[in-house]
Amino acid sequence: MLLWRKWTVPYSPSVAGTRVQEPVAAVTTTGRALSARAWVVGILCVTLVNLWIHWAELVLGQRGHTALANTSIPVGAFNALVALVVMNLLIRRIAARWALTPQELLVIYVMMTVATVLSSSGALHFIVPTVTAAFYYASAENQWAQLFHRYVPDWLAQKNEFALKYFYQGNAPVPLSLWWKQIGAWTLFMTVYTFTCLCLMAIMRRQWVERERLTFPTVALPLALIREPQSLFSNRLLWLGFAIPFSLGTMNTIHLNYPAVPEIPLRATSRLDLAQWVTTPPWNAIGYTPMSFYPFVIGIAYLLSLEVTFSCWFFYLVTKMELVLGSALGWTAAAGGAAQSVYPWTGHQGAGAFLGLTAISLYLARKHLKEVWQTAWRGQGDDSDEPMPYRWAVAGFFMGLLGSMMFCVAAGMSWGAAAILVLLALSYMMAATRTRAESGNAWLFGPSVDVYQLMTTTFGTTGFRVQDLTILAYMRAPLANFDLRCISMPHQLDGFKMGGEMRTNLRQVTLAMMTAIAVGFVLSFVIALAVWYQFGAGAKAEPWRTYMGRTPFDALADAIKTPLKADTNGSMAVVFGLLITLVLAILRTQLAWFPFHPVGYAIAHTLTMQMVWLPFIIAWVIKWVVLHFGGMKLYRQSLPFFFGLILGDFLNGGFWTLVGCFTNISVYPINW
Repeated sequence: MLLWRKWTVPYSPSVAGTRVQEPVAAVTTTGRALSARAWVVGILCVTLVNLWIHWAELVLGQRGHTALANTSIPVGAFNALVALVVMNLLIRRIAARWALTPQELLVIYVMMTVATVLSSSGALHFIVPTVTAAFYYASAENQWAQLFHRYVPDWLAQKNEFALKYFYQGNAPVPLSLWWKQIGAWTLFMTVYTFTCLCLMAIMRRQWVERERLTFPTVALPLALIREPQSLFSNRLLWLGFAIPFSLGTMNTIHLNYPAVPEIPLRATSRLDLAQWVTTPPWNAIGYTPMSFYPFVIGIAYLLSLEVTFSCWFFYLVTKMELVLGSALGWTAAAGGAAQSVYPWTGHQGAGAFLGLTAISLYLARKHLKEVWQTAWRGQGDDSDEPMPYRWAVAGFFMGLLGSMMFCVAAGMSWGAAAILVLLALSYMMAATRTRAESGNAWLFGPSVDVYQLMTTTFGTTGFRVQDLTILAYMRAPLANFDLRCISMPHQLDGFKMGGEMRTNLRQVTLAMMTAIAVGFVLSFVIALAVWYQFGAGAKAEPWRTYMGRTPFDALADAIKTPLKADTNGSMAVVFGLLITLVLAILRTQLAWFPFHPVGYAIAHTLTMQMVWLPFIIAWVIKWVVLHFGGMKLYRQSLPFFFGLILGDFLNGGFWTLVGCFTNISVYPINW
């Protein structure tokens, strides 16, 4: 016990309590967070991290790299924050007046997270290849020109043969004069849509942060670094936790370059697949069940409530039992005609769960939304401490919705199809944001039945015009994809949560966010083009992102040539998933002991839980033991160790990825 105290005493109690859910007081903002130097440093950091992301993910590519924007705590922005914190500690000792304040560090970090996530897969790395693919890959064999080229406006896609040739072949400067229309159009859309999301988060902040008091596990470590770095760094448990993933990750990177050094697998691979040991029918129907030991996932999952952690892995195992049951009873694919219409309709259940989470969120917030409306238009409340005046937030939200739909309509969509697309996309993102705030899920994947699949299986491709399907193919990258890892909305909400904890002026934080998004997206677009034109999207650049640009048009051509009717079985599974989610939510409100959480059901039906089910079990067991035998006191004392797991894993991944950018080494990915 004396040894344990020796290791834990240096850690500040205020930081240790960061993750403990206690009543949250209304935010009181003080001081100026958006100083000129914070704005300049923020934009500079956004630009440098964007450059790092593009180089690592497009150039290092298959040689191995840690994904820098795709995790719940973005690795690139987090590494930059750690570097700033360390430099700031040194500056404080040399010239204290030049040191950044905690509020300035917060604003810089938030600017990086909300802006740089738009640069990777699921966002810009899908958008740009989509903009180029339809006209570059068109051929007499696939008949794309005859099928849908006439429906694509010039400003939406790149059609110039010279620009397309060297984008894919490389070794050429960027012909910016041929790209300004596309850069302008997509920057306008992404700015409008992310502003719509920002307005929605400004409306929901008080409900989710102060009233429902969601967990927000992804802000715990960044807040500790910003608030009391000296106290955190002086804790020995932190460095013990740090040493484990940093050493293992370093060893695995050395193994990739010198195979004689042994590897200790941590991430999900086919070599560690539970299915290879389960070979007896009907149990072998579980299919691919990878076993992983991501240290940062264990660290984040330890910060969750036991109910959420348990529900995530429990419902994932339920999906496996559904497969076993289907094999035992001889159930086969249904006859709906859609690729996703297969028992047990996991993707459709997940789609229903996501829609259910959004419905639950709106229902729980009904009184709050009424207050927002009354404050906005009748002046019956106080919104002075909110990220923006409620009148602006409500008006901005509806204007943003209208603007997003108008973009789709201007491109060629009907108003009905545009409304369905934008509203469904917003529903998925709202559900994803809530799951992130409650589970800290490592990768924010949506269900495999994404917005595109949900639209085309519910209504059938026959329910839309060819023009609608064509523009839907272009909008699949930013709105209708199951890959939600690089949406800005969850990071916007995290920024508001952190700003409230730090008593920062939330309206200045909001201004910093929008500045970073608008400026950062343009700069990132140009940087990405420079990398692709140098290395060639079809030559030396990483090929998966290039392939993802072509995928929507292969699907579009198939939909035009072979129209599909509505998938009744899939739609019934969506309703089933929605009802299960609603029932779980109702039971949790009525029964205090009820252990199953609707967020767990939703995440279990995504790719995320397939990758991290085992780390969640490990974290759940450890936390249960700690709370059962040591109570909250031991839990608080143990937090630095799990912070160390996250810190060591992320710094290992960031460090070796940075080294890989300047050398030819292969890098062991820590987060995919």
